[in-house]
Amino acid sequence: MADATLREEIEKIDAKFVSLFNKQDAVGIAELYSVDSKIMPNGMDVQKGRNGVAKVYQNMFDAGGATIKVTIDESDDSVLFDGKYVVLWKKVEGQWYIYNDIINFNK
Repeated sequence: MADATLREEIEKIDAKFVSLFNKQDAVGIAELYSVDSKIMPNGMDVQKGRNGVAKVYQNMFDAGGATIKVTIDESDDSVLFDGKYVVLWKKVEGQWYIYNDIINFNK
């Protein structure tokens, strides 16, 4: 698979993630994660599987919803997120899923 094609696939999933996040659809977001995924949010224990992912996002939405925008490789001088964010992807039966998701805020 060419890198451009892989990038396009990931960007499509990112766009779906943004749409679901902005609708505050925790269950829908969880479906973008593999069944054996782990999410490691700031200030919480590691959550496993889609139920754990849905729990993290539902807690976030319940605390006061936000909206997001995902951009890849774009330079911008503004800082909207001060922290670290790492996503590992896993391909299962021809479909890409988020496998590990790590979110840490600096402040």
